[in-house]
Amino acid sequence: MIAVSVMSLGVFTFDRTDTETPATEVTSEPAVTAVEPNFDLSILDVQFCGDTLPLHHSTVAKRYQTAVRFYDHPSFARSRVGAKKKMKQIETILKKHGIPSDFKYVPYIESAMNGEAVSPRGATGYWQFMPATAQGLGLVVNDQIDERKDLIKSTKAAARYLKWLYNELGDWTLVAAAYNAGPNRIIRHMDKQDKDNYFALRLNGETTKYVYRLVAVKEWVNQPERSSTWAKEGTVTKVMTYMKRKREAADVAQALLLASAR
Repeated sequence: MIAVSVMSLGVFTFDRTDTETPATEVTSEPAVTAVEPNFDLSILDVQFCGDTLPLHHSTVAKRYQTAVRFYDHPSFARSRVGAKKKMKQIETILKKHGIPSDFKYVPYIESAMNGEAVSPRGATGYWQFMPATAQGLGLVVNDQIDERKDLIKSTKAAARYLKWLYNELGDWTLVAAAYNAGPNRIIRHMDKQDKDNYFALRLNGETTKYVYRLVAVKEWVNQPERSSTWAKEGTVTKVMTYMKRKREAADVAQALLLASAR
């Protein structure tokens, strides 16, 4: 049956070249030609906290490529080597609090893993807490002591904050966005736009880039070859061309399925 053969072969096109058929055959089925991507499909298996990024969407793919390229430089490669011990400590603390390990890359984005980092607005330390936020999370911040600079204490505070954000938002990608922009702002955007998907929300420039950069750091650390592919010119075009052909093939399959049912 056509429907069975079509669905079992995945992505394909049809070769309708006329061929001679034996006199005993009444009809002929179109030959099926598989559509093969000209790239490794595993480059689409990019995840954050267990959820796969929708890289089949052009906007998402372009933003992700921009983030990957942002960290494609020797200084970032060197910083990864020096931060391995700290990353282990952070991951252990996050795990104890039930926070996905992907959040261990937040200090890369926030402070370049530098406990002495201070932003123009006064956010300080590995996790870049503002004074009031840090104090609300139980950290000591005064003229003599600033526990935002303490890796262990600040990470425990960050874990508590991330857990609270998840209880409010129920989605780890939105939690990451809220870590950057604040939960109230994210919730306002969700309500106004009637959307609960980070990748579909219209946000300010910094927060729009935030999750992509977080994932890009993770990928450079764990999947450098895949990241190198995404950094190359032409990768997004190849992916979008393949997805277009996949949609077209699905349309043909649906048309044949409907025709066979008549």
